[in-house]
Amino acid sequence: MSLKQDLKLFCIIFFAIIAFPAFAADIHDDAGTTGAAFLKIEAGSRPAGMGGAFAGLANDVNTIYWNPAGLTAVGQRQFTAMQNFSIADISNQFLGYAQKFSDRSTWGASFLGAFTEIERRRRATEEPDSTATVGGFAAGLSIAYILSPQLSVGATAKTISQQLDVEDSIGAAADVGMLLRIVDNRLGVGIAAQNLGVLDTGENLPMNVRGGFAYQVRTEPTPDSGRQPQDLFALAADVNYPIVAGYPTFHLGAENWFYNMLALRVGYSFSQGENPKNGLTAGFGLRRIGDASLQNVNFQFDYAFVPDQAVGNAHRVSLLLRF
Repeated sequence: MSLKQDLKLFCIIFFAIIAFPAFAADIHDDAGTTGAAFLKIEAGSRPAGMGGAFAGLANDVNTIYWNPAGLTAVGQRQFTAMQNFSIADISNQFLGYAQKFSDRSTWGASFLGAFTEIERRRRATEEPDSTATVGGFAAGLSIAYILSPQLSVGATAKTISQQLDVEDSIGAAADVGMLLRIVDNRLGVGIAAQNLGVLDTGENLPMNVRGGFAYQVRTEPTPDSGRQPQDLFALAADVNYPIVAGYPTFHLGAENWFYNMLALRVGYSFSQGENPKNGLTAGFGLRRIGDASLQNVNFQFDYAFVPDQAVGNAHRVSLLLRF
């Protein structure tokens, strides 16, 4: 397809992605409430260090959470594992795997979970009578497809389980996304609708539409040089709009790689409302090629500091493998 045709198709899918969540959120009596709040916890240390601006960048396995269409940027196979450490003692993990399925398609699998313990008391005592587990998890399968050299689409189907003390609920949801890469793949424009579904209790999930732009600079060696492309610099900006309840949040981020070994990241997110989540984020990444039998494995360690006035500052660490 030509770029003009890509832009037409992009506009059609764009309006479909925007319209569907608003329709889905209005078909329930509980349209003003949401369950499975853990789905709002953003996945991946690299995107977190960039202030949560990743829908338009979307170029590694973390994109399963942010925009499934970005999975087409995965080379062969990638795996990531993230652990979130916060003052609020919320245990939050993310696992993701992606692999090329064909020249045009990539599939992936993911797990996102968050759990914490709360104290039970029947009366005012210093020691609790017992504790209860609160949290949940989502497990998903994703597929992304290249429609043209510039345009990709993707979707994730996921099952969700929520535990609130002795009450359990389950649900199903979908994420859909689209990614347009132009200007020699340097400029990315992405949009994704997330958590389109409900719990069996009738509660909506925290549905949202996320859109973003990203500009990245990479080295592109000639095919006969034997060298791999190297990341140099990226700027990104996202807007996240909750469909059911809440206020839009705005995200800005930057990443700079030095010798394809060390990355420094900074970001800022801000919103309005009664409990705005405004804050500066920062992080770094380290890359190394494995030795001996692991020489075909690229190891990447990522760290991010994420301030949160509601639950306290968080430290996120991730390991990403390319092989």
